[in-house]
This record gives sequence, C-alpha cells and structure tokens, in this order.
Amino acid sequence: MTVRTIVAVATIMVAFAASAGAQAGQGQKLRVGVLDMSGSALKMQTATSGMPGQGPPGMPGGMPGGMPGAPGTVTTTTIAIAPPAEFARGLTEMLGTVLLKTNRFTVLERAAMMQIDQEQALAAAGKTTKESAAKLGGMLGAQALITGDITGFAYNQSTMGGKASGLLPGLTVSSTKVTAEVIIDLRLIDPTTTELIYSAKGTGKASATGIAADLTKDDKSWSGATGTSTPLGQASRDALTEAVNNLLKGMPKVAWTGRIIDIREGVVYVNAAGADGMKKGMELQVYDVQPALVDPESGKALGSPEKLLGTIVIDSVLEKFSTAKVVKGDGMVRGNVLRTKNP
Repeated sequence: MTVRTIVAVATIMVAFAASAGAQAGQGQKLRVGVLDMSGSALKMQTATSGMPGQGPPGMPGGMPGGMPGAPGTVTTTTIAIAPPAEFARGLTEMLGTVLLKTNRFTVLERAAMMQIDQEQALAAAGKTTKESAAKLGGMLGAQALITGDITGFAYNQSTMGGKASGLLPGLTVSSTKVTAEVIIDLRLIDPTTTELIYSAKGTGKASATGIAADLTKDDKSWSGATGTSTPLGQASRDALTEAVNNLLKGMPKVAWTGRIIDIREGVVYVNAAGADGMKKGMELQVYDVQPALVDPESGKALGSPEKLLGTIVIDSVLEKFSTAKVVKGDGMVRGNVLRTKNP
C-alpha cells in the first residue's frame, strides 16, 4: 500500500468517525445483526475500446482503416476481471468492521447469525408454524438487521500499447491500468416484522496504473481483512463507508432494548455493558413480551404486545454485562425486554 493510499484512507475514516460520533451523542448503541450480502451485479463483462488513433472495431490498431505502423498510434484493450471468490461474503465482514468504527452499533457475532439462518431454514421448510418459527434476530435480541446488495460492479484492466511519436524508431510503449467501481445498497430491517426501516446507497471508485499482477494480487484471497492496496479493495471500502454514513444520516431513531440474562439472589443481570451505553444509576423498564400477533389472512407478523413489569436501576457496569436492582414491580424473569425509561 502506498503512502498516498494510506493517507487517503485514514482521512476518509477519521472524517467518517467524526461525523458518526457527532450524531451518536451519549446514547446507547444499536444492537444489529449483519446478514449475508447478496451480489446481483457480480457479472463479468467484457469490452474493447480504443483511444484516438485506433482503427474501427475489429480491425488492427494504427492509421485510419486499420493500417498498422503509423507513428503516434496507441491501442487500448479493456477486459473485465471476474470478482474474487467469496467477494460478497468478504464485503459482509468488511461491513461489520465499518459499522463498529462508527461507535454507533454493537455488531452481533457471526456464529450466532448462522444459528438464526438454520432456524429460519426450518421455518421455510414448513417444519414449524408461523407463530412458533424463530423470529429473525429474536434469539440475539437484535434491535435491527442490516443486509445489503452489491448493485453495481465494474472491475476492468486496460492495456495501452503501440508506437510513440518522437521516440526512437521501432520503440513501443505499454502500460496497464486497473479500475474498479462498486455500488452497495444497505437496508435496515425491523427484526420482528421484517419491514424495511431505512435504506441507503454508497459508491466507491478507484484506479491505479502499474503492473497488472501487482494491482490485483491481493484480490485472489478476499476477506473482510482485505485492505485498500488494490483498486477493488479501496472502491469496496469507500462504497461501504459512504453507504453506512448515509444510513446514519437518514435513518429514524430505533429505540434501544436489552434483555435480562438472569436474576440471582435479587441481583438482575443485564446483557449490556459500558460499550452499550450502560451507566450506574440508569433506570430501565422491564417488559414481558407477549406472543407475536400474526395476521390470519396474510400470515404477516404484526409485532408483539408488551406488558410492563416494573423498573430496575443499574448499580454496576462490568466488561460484558451489568448488574441492577429492582426498584419497582415483580415477576421478572430471564429474557424479559429492557428499555430506557426516558428514551
């Protein structure tokens, strides 16, 4: 990675983090599950284009009419490069990293998301009823789901070569340029009703000139750890950064929720810590979530009514969880939903 690339990427991420931090305030982080990104635009395209001096399509480069050998003639051949294997999965991992850098989200573990997928597969196969099927994100207490689609993809290698005017007789010149453009659409989804909350788009473009093997070598093994040393890597991260930034700018406020892990000897254990915005003295209301309401005609989930059980107050904040005491109400059990008293 060149110094110029490193500085450019650092500038983008610092500006992005500052923008996100200004919006974040001191509120709780949104707990999100990141679903696998789809790739509707991942199709290899092939094209041939010419710079001034190239003959008509299908004819050799050179003088008009395809006569080769004239001084100052340059030909350009552009071919599409196929997307790396697991490109969409790699962008999913990269999306999780970009979300964490905003300091606005708690991203749920990938292994747990795979468990959700398995539960949903059972429901889709008709092995469970709509009422009893695992709600997407429900097992994790996700407040929202984020999914995306790669709606635009162009990854091309252009080779320019020919005889240059004014240089030594017979001398030829050549260079290779790799360009990439990635367009990503992100969608924020309600985990209970699966309805769209908000959507945003991001576009990234990058190019570099040099030896083709060097410009694409890091793309052979694509993962979320892939840097921006190649045009495709830089375009991908820029597209994700812009999409997440646009998501933060326009999405409506989603109410924070947590869960009771357990209650032991009067101590209430909460599945949120300092990184989630918990503070000593914070009041949380406890709700019992009733069975989901499902429209008998459409089968669409309409949400779940909640019953207020009481109030707890955070008295200690640890690394991975917090503890609280009951100040009002009773009947609280593991799994009850927590909400801030004054959202």
